Amino acid sequence: MQTRNVAVCDQHGNRLKTYAIAIPQRKDGPLEGEFAEAALKRAREDRLVAEYELATLAAKVPEKMKLWR
Repeated sequence: MQTRNVAVCDQHGNRLKTYAIAIPQRKDGPLEGEFAEAALKRAREDRLVAEYELATLAAKVPEKMKLWR
């Protein structure tokens, strides 16, 4: 599994909540859109905003960080 923290933001760019999203590992790796889609699905399940506001939400997936030693 590959896990990333995905921020769900409102229409003004304000972070509402950050979800730790895990996507099964694949040979070519998960796509950024998969993390965003899963985070928005969780926001809907958690009723983060009213149903009519769901379309205004955006998910921000940070770039994968490289750690140098």
